[in-house]
This record gives sequence, C-alpha cells and structure tokens, in this order.
Amino acid sequence: MTSHLRALWVLERVAGALRRVGLGAMVDAVGRRIAPTVGTFDVEIDGLRLHGDHIGQLYYVRELLQSDREGAFVEALCASIERGATVLEAGAHIGYVTLQAARAVGGSGRVITFEPNPRTVPLIERSLAANGLTDRVTLVPLALGDAAGRHVFHISGGGDTSSLHRPDGDSQQVEVEVTTVDEWLDQEVRVDVVKLDIEGGEVAALRGMRRTLERAGPGLIVFAECNPGMLERAGSSSEELFATLRSHGLEIMWIDESRRMPRPLEEADWSHGYVNLFCRRAASGRGRDFGPDRAASRS
Repeated sequence: MTSHLRALWVLERVAGALRRVGLGAMVDAVGRRIAPTVGTFDVEIDGLRLHGDHIGQLYYVRELLQSDREGAFVEALCASIERGATVLEAGAHIGYVTLQAARAVGGSGRVITFEPNPRTVPLIERSLAANGLTDRVTLVPLALGDAAGRHVFHISGGGDTSSLHRPDGDSQQVEVEVTTVDEWLDQEVRVDVVKLDIEGGEVAALRGMRRTLERAGPGLIVFAECNPGMLERAGSSSEELFATLRSHGLEIMWIDESRRMPRPLEEADWSHGYVNLFCRRAASGRGRDFGPDRAASRS
C-alpha cells in the first residue's frame, strides 16, 4: 500500500467517526477542500504505472487494486485487440484503460484517445511516458460530439464522471473544443476497436463517427458505457444508443462483471445505474474469449 493509500485509509476512519457523532456536514466541507491537494501519486497496477493527483482518483485506484474494478471490462477489451490493431478511445479519465489498450496493440499498433479534461491530460501523458508507451498513443485533448465547436465541460471530483452535460453534484466548468471523429481522423485510417465512456455523450459521438464506422470493416468491435441517466441529461436515451449501434450492423451484449463474460442485453443488470456494452459485427469472432484464464495470459 502506498503512502497516499494509507493516508486515505486513515482519513476514512476519522471521517466515519465524525459522521457517527453528527459532524457529517463538516466532513463534507473539509473533504471538498482537501480533495484537490493530495499531491501527485503513482501506483503500479497489473504491471503498469498509473499517476493521479486527486483524492477521487485515489478512490478509483483503490477500487482497481482491491475490488477488481474494470477487471472484466479490461479482459474483454484486451481479448478483442490484436497486435497491430488501431483502437479509438473516447473518455480516458486518468488513463488506466488507455495503458491497457496501448500494451495490447503492441509496437506496431496505435491507440487514439480523446480526453478533454485539462486536469487529467497531463496525468495520462506522465503515465504513458512512465510505461514507455508514448510512441503508440495519440492523445487528443478534445471532446467528441456530432459537430465541431466549443462547449462547456463539467469537471466533477477526480474526473471520472466529467461530461459535456452537467452531472449530479458539484462540478466546475471550463470551455473545451469539440470535434467529430470523421473530421479529425484521416480518412485512410480503419479502426478495429472503439471504446466510448463519455457520460451520456455516446450517441452524439457515434453520430460524429458514422463514416469511420462504415469503413471499419467486418471485424469491428465497440465497447460503450450505457448510463440511462446521463444519456437522458444529454437529450438522448438508452434506446437511441442501442438503435444507433445496431444501425452499424453491431450485435449488442453487456459485460457481466461477476461472471466475467458477455451476456444477452435483455439479461442486463442495471442495479449499478449503468452497464458496459460489448458490441461486434456479426462477422467478427473476436472478443468472446475472455475471463480469468485469458486475463492470466496477458503480458
């Protein structure tokens, strides 16, 4: 356990004791003040060095280490990425999934990741450099949508729920550039795997990459978060997300974290408020083979 994680453990126990004696409001006020001041930290997870600088990111890191957060999702992603592949990512947070994808594509592959949060982009750059993966990742500090322009971006907590659409709770606003994949990406590039986790903006991003998806070919695999609440805030819906994915010839399943496998969409467990979707073109056989055995073989 790093010193930052040990400090988090102590703070949680102090906070719990204060809440039990009726001082919860004070705990929340102090927490908001100290959250951005924890200092830069780095930890090793699955052989990768990951950097952060916010208490919310410490919580995320602890869940990665202790609760296997992202575990089944990362297994599915890595099982779907072949050496030399081109991966397109929208929404990198602090870059853990980005690092996994970069390792999976190998030296001849490419990861193109869009992340507009000006606070986390430097952390991702630092982690890429620490892992020797900078040369295979193109980090684009822009948001994705269905039209180019400028838009208010809402930064919340450690950044994992930041969005172009106001989330629940406190957030700070910055103005960011928005682009579309079709406008930004060279028309000669064919993507193999797409990962979308942009807090309700998935439908707009898909509309902005229509030509890119059309030329992707029969092996295309798309991972997309489906959060009905955030989609509604964005003026969309889970039904529109499903319809948009299917319009590109994609079969939709959801990733069952507990069973570590893709399952039919109609069996999805919505108890956490969202699910991760695993979508593939019918001609593709990739992406089915993931689970504990596959995870153990990753290098």
